[in-house]
Amino acid sequence: MRIVKSVQTKVCVDGSLMKEYVMDEPLSKEFLTFLQNFGTVQFLEQLKKPYFSFEKGQFISIKGFVGDSNVEVRYKKEFQDLIADYFHLLLFYFRQGDAGILTLRKHEDLIREKMKIRSDSQIANGV
Repeated sequence: MRIVKSVQTKVCVDGSLMKEYVMDEPLSKEFLTFLQNFGTVQFLEQLKKPYFSFEKGQFISIKGFVGDSNVEVRYKKEFQDLIADYFHLLLFYFRQGDAGILTLRKHEDLIREKMKIRSDSQIANGV
């Protein structure tokens, strides 16, 4: 699964950055299963068009409809520069199956370490 184009970008009231993407193929249940390895997935299958949301604290949230090629991704405010590529990483490692899960978890550990360093620095500087 790849991003074909970015349809819309806006800054939300809470300071998060929202991007709407068009994918080269519809979002699948397999992708949702993959996402469960990295955060909380809610799936509303009873709707006419099954809806899902994915939440990964301090990283991103993803919302969309299974079988649709459009997806909305919100990047959390505090660490936008550190997580800007996270959705791209999810798409890339999804294709690699179990090996991709392990590799992405290592990337997440590095990102969290950078977040911690920044937070500790801000606390030390009284920000």
